[in-house]
Amino acid sequence: MSWTGHVVVALSVLIALGLGSIPLAEPASYLWPDWVLLTLAYWSLAAPQRYGVGVAFLTGILQDVAIGTLLGLHALIYVLIVYVLIANHLRIRMLHLGAQTLVILVLALVSLLLQLWVEGPNQDLMVNLWALVPAMTTALFWSPVFLLLRSLRQHFAIA
Repeated sequence: MSWTGHVVVALSVLIALGLGSIPLAEPASYLWPDWVLLTLAYWSLAAPQRYGVGVAFLTGILQDVAIGTLLGLHALIYVLIVYVLIANHLRIRMLHLGAQTLVILVLALVSLLLQLWVEGPNQDLMVNLWALVPAMTTALFWSPVFLLLRSLRQHFAIA
């Protein structure tokens, strides 16, 4: 793979970080998906030997710095999720897109529950219940993100 492939992957992760750190008003913030999770999930499934736990850790640290959360929280979450995806990448890649969406939904719920477990004592219960909604939107955006990143991967011969 040429260096342009690595640049495309890095740009996709940076764009996801930018989308993930956009400040939104209260109702819209609950509908905003976890773009970084979607991007890391795709690249860890598409090229697990190149984009794995190390990329997830660095991206998680950058996400924590960008949105001002506890340093290492997103790094831990993304490392755990990418580890699960890489350990099962052959099984997940064999699933059709609808079943992959369900896998992403479960992983997004795990991500949000881990965030609530760490940050939850500082929030009231109603906010915590609304905080589970982004898992649904993250799962709904899996298909378009998958198709977009797959077309980029095929165009730039990333593998």
